[in-house]
This record gives sequence, C-alpha cells and structure tokens, in this order.
Amino acid sequence: MVNSTLLIVCLVMTFIVSMITSVIVATIVSKKKSYRKINKILKETKEIKSVKELTEMTTRIINDNDKQHQQIMGQVNDIIIEKVNNIKNIASIRYDSTPDSGGKMSFSMALLNEKSSGIILTNIYMREGSFLYLREIDHGKCEIEISEEEKQVLQQAIKNDNICYL
Repeated sequence: MVNSTLLIVCLVMTFIVSMITSVIVATIVSKKKSYRKINKILKETKEIKSVKELTEMTTRIINDNDKQHQQIMGQVNDIIIEKVNNIKNIASIRYDSTPDSGGKMSFSMALLNEKSSGIILTNIYMREGSFLYLREIDHGKCEIEISEEEKQVLQQAIKNDNICYL
C-alpha cells in the first residue's frame, strides 16, 4: 500500500512538472514569434531610429488604412444602392390578342426592381402587324390605364421573390 501511494504521488508530481514545463515552453515559443514579428517590422523600416518614429509610422499606416477602409465602404454603399435599382423580378404572359389569332403570339412582360419600379413591355400581334408598347411602372403603379394582361403580369412580378440577374 505504501508503494502504490508513493507511485501515485510520483506520477502526479511528474504530471505537474510536465504541465509546468509545457506552459513555459509554450510561452517562450510565443514570445519568440512575437519578437520575430517585431524584428521583421524593424528590418523593413531601417530608417527608424526610435520608438517615437516607429509610433509615427504606425499611426500613418493606420490612418492610410482608415482612408482606404472609408473608400471601400463608400464603394460598397454605391453597389448596394445600385443593386436596389437593378431588375430583380420578371414575369411574363403569352396570350391571343384577338379570338381569330392563334398561337398566343401576343405577350406582356414586366421587369421590376426591388422598389417595384420598372417597365412592362407588351407586344400585340395581329394579322395586319405587330405593335410594341412600353409602360413605365413606379412603385407598382402605372400612370396610364393598363390592360388586364398587363395588370396580371405586374402582380406576378410584384409577388415574384425569385432574383433574376440579367
């Protein structure tokens, strides 16, 4: 029993010593990496002779990075604004404009952005010719009277959650 107790105490002590050694080695390695990074920066800046100069250079670099960050954020905001105005929802319908025309040669197509603004293109096919109409849509509404097919395609495009990239 005394031998087993002594063995356990020795194992515990060995474990504690190895843990302390591991922590010390890890700290030394970490410090070496930090010193390497600092030395690398100092080698790159051979003209710097004091901590004050290093601080000034670091401040300049940080300010330049802040300016670049602000420029990038401005460009991101421009892209977001532009995205809102891009065509997002598309819907179309084909139909016969007159009872005697066949093949559903007439169509209406709505092209809308995120604000439900855009256009409706309508092509009316008749035996005598084909006529193309463009209707401007502003926030889901048209200033002029639109046909039932155009109303239907407008509602489909407004309800459409599919993103379309052209």
